[in-house]
Amino acid sequence: MGSRRMSPRQIARLMKKMGIEQKEVTGVEEVIFRFKDREWVVTRPQVMLIRQAGVESYQVTGEKRERAIRGEPEEREEKQTPGMEIPVEDAALVAQQTGASIEEAMQALRETEGDLAAAILKLKHR
Repeated sequence: MGSRRMSPRQIARLMKKMGIEQKEVTGVEEVIFRFKDREWVVTRPQVMLIRQAGVESYQVTGEKRERAIRGEPEEREEKQTPGMEIPVEDAALVAQQTGASIEEAMQALRETEGDLAAAILKLKHR
């Protein structure tokens, strides 16, 4: 005696009856699982959101690679904080190219994390 297979439509109806909603999450480029000393990076992921009884779960499939974490998480965040040193020469160059004041140039450089071209474009298009 063979077992009867259910069609995807029947499975979806049964899941709905049981209060389970399943939906694909689109546009995800990578998923990172961060541990104390390493990370798993899942590239080209397929992510499914599964909701049941008010609880959301995610199912991730894709290509996994492992990499070590360099430094503590707090150290990595400090490098990205806005309190960075902006060289006066950079601010002077931005000010000269845009006609802005040195203070405006410094602010634009802080906002663009020191990117000269982005700061010039930001000030020219204000």
